Amino acid sequence: MDKIIGLLDLDYFYAQCEIQRNSQLRGKPVVIVMPSIRENSGAIATCNYEARALKIKSGMPLSLAKKLADSSTIFINADKLYYEEISIKVFEIVDYFCEKVEQVSIDEAYFDLTNPSGYEKAIELAGKIKQRIKLELGLTCSIGIGPNKLISKMACSMKKPDGLFVVKQNEVESFISKQKVSSLMGVGEVTEEEFKKHGVILVSDIKKFKKSDLISWFGEVIGAKFYDFAFGIDNRIVEPNREKQQLSRLMTIKEDSVDFDVLAQNVDFLVEMLYKQVLDLKKKFRTISLIVITDKMETITKSRTKPSDIESVDELKEVLRELLKSFLNESSSYVRRIGVKVSNFEENTGFQKKLFDY
Repeated sequence: MDKIIGLLDLDYFYAQCEIQRNSQLRGKPVVIVMPSIRENSGAIATCNYEARALKIKSGMPLSLAKKLADSSTIFINADKLYYEEISIKVFEIVDYFCEKVEQVSIDEAYFDLTNPSGYEKAIELAGKIKQRIKLELGLTCSIGIGPNKLISKMACSMKKPDGLFVVKQNEVESFISKQKVSSLMGVGEVTEEEFKKHGVILVSDIKKFKKSDLISWFGEVIGAKFYDFAFGIDNRIVEPNREKQQLSRLMTIKEDSVDFDVLAQNVDFLVEMLYKQVLDLKKKFRTISLIVITDKMETITKSRTKPSDIESVDELKEVLRELLKSFLNESSSYVRRIGVKVSNFEENTGFQKKLFDY
């Protein structure tokens, strides 16, 4: 079978999380700041497309971004814990559809889509992943599909935001030859300037030179890599690095509600889907959580850990109904979104990295 690899990149992830949390931000320039210890200082982590239209961009000093901002621009300090929580939910969805997932940052992951039916099935799976992320979390992502990591990464950038772009094996040469050399992985400002010294602007320009030339410019390892990249060659495989430590499902209620029967019906629906996934993965668990997002955009989680493994879907429903009753007794807020989560799995391999360690 021909190898097929996908690359998923969450669009302006931090800013999108904040907009999802506060719908009043939608349509405004939103800039996420990584603050420094100095007052009114820091760097831009990311921003949405409205802010990019003002020429604000990631990595820019906060002081410069504020000069470029207009009166409607919103600056928000990064909430890492919140973004990590959302990221976990996103890649749980990817895990559901793909066995081999290699997460490379909090908002980006490669996943193996190789299958006997080829690109048609791969495109179908990618579409389902995008649909589930949008339906359950309200987020958009862009996905690139290609025969290797290099091509999927480059394809992912072709239709942003909310894009899906595919480059098949027989399209690699024509696709990559038109791209700027700056689009290659590992090419930063310094590397790009070195390429320009030798008249290399497009990836196709690299083919005018020998591999030994690139090795003399960049060293043996990097020079050889760039030479292979010019021909669309990338033999790196998807290396799974995610242990499924928890599973969750989330949905938006049709109308904000505090009615137990209405909410319980939605919880039961989510439990049916989640429990099937747990059985497919042959996981045993003891901790059950109810996740509630209120009409005030507050996220409230109520959990219970059982002394022994949960043995049936009915037992899971019963625990979650008790958690739902407890929430309704304690809160006067209406429920906007509701979710269920299971965790505390047995036999974890324990190799999942913390998301901010990537």
